[in-house]
Amino acid sequence: MQEKPITISHLAWKNIQRRPFRSCCLIIVITLFSATLFGGSVLMKNLSQGISGMADRLGADILIVPYGYEKNMEVALLRGEPSSFYLKVDLIDKIKNIKGIEAISPQLFIASLNAGCCTTKVQLIGFDEQSDFVIKPWLQTQLSQPLTDNQVVVGAKITSQVGDEILFFNQPFKIAAKMDSTGMGFDTSVFMTMSAAQKLMKEAKLIEGDVDHFTDYASSIFIKVNHDYQPKDIINQIMPKFAMDYNIDFVMTKGMLSNIAKWLSGFSTIVYSLSAIFWVLAIIVIFVIFSSSLNERKREISLLRILGASRSDLIKMLLKESLIISALGGIAGIVIAAILIYAFSLLICQSIGLPCVNISLFDAIIYAVIVFILTVIIGPLSCIYSALSMTKFDTYSTLREGE
Repeated sequence: MQEKPITISHLAWKNIQRRPFRSCCLIIVITLFSATLFGGSVLMKNLSQGISGMADRLGADILIVPYGYEKNMEVALLRGEPSSFYLKVDLIDKIKNIKGIEAISPQLFIASLNAGCCTTKVQLIGFDEQSDFVIKPWLQTQLSQPLTDNQVVVGAKITSQVGDEILFFNQPFKIAAKMDSTGMGFDTSVFMTMSAAQKLMKEAKLIEGDVDHFTDYASSIFIKVNHDYQPKDIINQIMPKFAMDYNIDFVMTKGMLSNIAKWLSGFSTIVYSLSAIFWVLAIIVIFVIFSSSLNERKREISLLRILGASRSDLIKMLLKESLIISALGGIAGIVIAAILIYAFSLLICQSIGLPCVNISLFDAIIYAVIVFILTVIIGPLSCIYSALSMTKFDTYSTLREGE
């Protein structure tokens, strides 16, 4: 049986196997770099897409909420954490004719009890289908007919499907439609008609002492401003007349998203700085290890020279060793980060408290290729000096040193 010829690549791979502890340490360092860079980049892209989608499709420029509940509104909107707060809805009739208001619609928030669709409480939201411009743009398929009081629309992350029946406060509702992924708290919310929400609110005794006027309440008023006007101009018209009487405050969505964008910019700086540190660290570690192994490999290099290997062959072998280690570490880091991001992306975004939309497979592949290229560069770049140094010594003298 004819034996296969020994190649430079074969020798490089055998050298890696012959020093498993050293090789594993190098691979772990490079894995940390590639996982940090790939995972951080994908996560930031997910957050960026979530914020962009929220800005593009939320529709509302101003949110009117009860005074002191601005943060509650942001948390409900971004994370979907159940919350209940109320203001008098007749404010709409008094402000809807203000110049610059293009559309106006109320929503009513109810923090539900645990339902069969979900493992935790969900946010129930009553909305006015006729005036709504916030919910309907997110529907996967438009409703063929108006929503009835025993029907609901569910967010993308609610596990139940169209046609299923779910219970809230012991009242059955049939799912009439499901929303696209919004990256916001809407994904874990359930939407129903205002009258159905008001009925549940009364039965849950959420408006104590004023149960005869529960239809007079909403949680927030969404306002879309005409492009010829500024949101602050509308607020300046509403605030002096109604802020005190209705005990209200205002949330400007542009300002809210601007704050999120600033946080994301700071977060991206941290991730890329950490990646840069790992990149430099990986180069230093590989350089130190290859340099420290210079003496122990002199005899190995000398024997290969005697057996006919040229200086360029030896340099190629050493560079291929580092290239294989870098490639293995890069692939391992990307795979580990991809699994973690896929499994825990939602949990990470919820813990951060920001909207999140998963990137496409094509974008993920692009990121993976870029990170892999940056990772593969680490090995050859860090060991080129050692490779050149190890091939310059005198072969005969080196072999005699061990006698």
